Amino acid sequence: MRSTPESSLPPPATEGQPSLRPEKRRYALGVVLLIHLALLIAMLLSPARRPAPPPPRALETALIEEKVPEEKIPEPAPANIAPPTLAPPPLLVPPPLPVPDVVPDAVRAPAPVPAPAPAPAPAPAPAPAAPPVPAPLAKEVVASAPPKLFEECAEASDRHMVADVYRLAAGNQSVYDMRGRKPIKRVCLAQLDIVPRSFREGFPGMGSTIEWFGLDIRFTVNIAETATWELMLLADDGAVLSIDDENVIDNDGIHAPTPVATRIKLEKGLHNFRLRYFQGPGPDLALMLAWKKPGAADYSYLPRSLIGRPPAGTLPPIRQKE
Repeated sequence: MRSTPESSLPPPATEGQPSLRPEKRRYALGVVLLIHLALLIAMLLSPARRPAPPPPRALETALIEEKVPEEKIPEPAPANIAPPTLAPPPLLVPPPLPVPDVVPDAVRAPAPVPAPAPAPAPAPAPAPAAPPVPAPLAKEVVASAPPKLFEECAEASDRHMVADVYRLAAGNQSVYDMRGRKPIKRVCLAQLDIVPRSFREGFPGMGSTIEWFGLDIRFTVNIAETATWELMLLADDGAVLSIDDENVIDNDGIHAPTPVATRIKLEKGLHNFRLRYFQGPGPDLALMLAWKKPGAADYSYLPRSLIGRPPAGTLPPIRQKE
């Protein structure tokens, strides 16, 4: 067997490291250099091929800027500065008037002092305004107003409303205060159309009776057909209306001119009406009775052709002296 010299043998490979021949080492080194060279060329050429960046979007920037709330700078509070005090302007004193030359011994009489004007008398308080009267009623009052509110009753008189007059004590509050008293006078009325007014003439033969009195008024009304009527009673002061002995409107008490209305069904035929009224403190009074016919739009006074005298047996005797 031939022995191989130790110098010609390759060095033993160390543990964990593969052994490469010199030809393979040179080949690997060349490949590495080519790879690095290609990478270098690619890096040099990459800026030229990179696309240009797009222009900035002005619209988005503007929208973003609008969304940013503007920071408000608080305004400084006004300082409480007192206004400067100005001195009043100097008063201009007119120069003294020249004194005319007069006789030295002349004595000047003092000028007369005017008497003070008398103080004006206080104006009287205005009277309270009366409530408005419906236009149709006001026209009827002007057309058919009698010369006097109350007259003596006579057999041939066309005034069919008979009223007994009662004296009342000061301070009475109701028409029912006439109970237990006897009438002192009997007068007649043509219509209950006494609009708010000042009452100063009194009753015939009783001129001083202008307050604290009562009236018990009786009359009949002939209803032409059965229907539902609307009645209105305005009074100053109190009044109570009854039909066939049944109260239908209560407007009692001391008060300013006040209207009260109601609806009532009246059968065809003759009906007895009774209206009790009292006057408290004078001098103003009012007493108006009107109705609204079925289907009518306005009130009107009861036609005088339908009004008649009350039955004789319903009237109490008159007391001549209290």
